[in-house]
Amino acid sequence: MDLRTGTMNDDPAAAQEWGAERTVRARVVAALLLGAHTPQPGAVAAVRLTGARITGRLDLAGAQVEHLVWPEGCWLTEEISLYGTATRTIGITGSRLRGLAGNTARIDGRLDLQRSALEGILELKNARVGGELLLDGTEIVAPGAGRSTPGAW
Repeated sequence: MDLRTGTMNDDPAAAQEWGAERTVRARVVAALLLGAHTPQPGAVAAVRLTGARITGRLDLAGAQVEHLVWPEGCWLTEEISLYGTATRTIGITGSRLRGLAGNTARIDGRLDLQRSALEGILELKNARVGGELLLDGTEIVAPGAGRSTPGAW
């Protein structure tokens, strides 16, 4: 689902200005990832969101996630929990997020956080990423420290 408007307002740094029509609850995303919708035969099951404000905590702790997870240009308002999760590939690119707790996660593909701004922790203790860990252009700042560039948290 692409919720971008095609304006300068699509930058996740300006996400406080996004209207309710761009909001998706993290519980809905989690339900889709955990099989709430039957995949179409011949299609790759995935949750792809672009330009969305994802509210609430995306909690996938301990889950077996068979679907591709790919928010792009999104604002995830709370930390993502991947503690003990087993999955293939996770891509959270060009997005803004409050933290990612992935201790003991098993990601058989890649973990792609390129061009994202993360205020909080990136915790991957005892995690296994079988493919690539991509952090090109990713900015990680301590909680509450804010950013040194325009478009602060």
